[in-house]
Amino acid sequence: MANAQHIPTEMSGESREEILQAAAELFMEFGYAATSIDAVAQRLGSTKGRIYHHYRSKADLFFDVQAAAMTRLIEQIDPIARGLGDPVERLAAMALRHTQILLKELPMQKVAVQGLERHLLEASAAAKRLRSIVKMRDDYEQMFVEVIDDGIRAGSFVDLPARLLSKPFFGTLNWATVWYSQRRLQSDAAIDDIAHTLAAFALRGLLKDSNDEAARATPLFQYHMG
Repeated sequence: MANAQHIPTEMSGESREEILQAAAELFMEFGYAATSIDAVAQRLGSTKGRIYHHYRSKADLFFDVQAAAMTRLIEQIDPIARGLGDPVERLAAMALRHTQILLKELPMQKVAVQGLERHLLEASAAAKRLRSIVKMRDDYEQMFVEVIDDGIRAGSFVDLPARLLSKPFFGTLNWATVWYSQRRLQSDAAIDDIAHTLAAFALRGLLKDSNDEAARATPLFQYHMG
């Protein structure tokens, strides 16, 4: 399984999280081009030397935000993908957890979903980092493809190529990073309700008998929400 090997190991957990979170918020709000190391330092109430101590460039910080976001998803979803249950049960739980993370950790996850800006390929060093992030994304998607393929073989999902089915499935879930904006006093329970609705909707698109199977899968979402 891919992992975030490029995230600096010498950084303390608190410092790393603070820097990555501040950078993710700025990348989300203003985009890559309009975000600077100075802006990240200002958001932290610190000096840019603190950032440069760990990152040589804005591109390095940009990629580490994406690597951290993908690592978070992989660590949460991999045990579900490999766990017990039939393919419908596992995919239901995977979809729900994926969507919960997107909505509750929106800045970093939005950068991961939308942030692979192709102009970074201009620099060879950046191209290498970009390939490593793309591999993480591909490995993550493959976990879903394999469970979908299991469901096709079991007769639960529509008989189309699993990788083809994974595209609209992820599109439904990941589009939340475009339209969703968390309200100031929105509770975790309210966010879970949105995640439940999106995950169930995405799952129905794969099922041969959407109404019956989706109804039977609904308790599984509730079971895995904790």
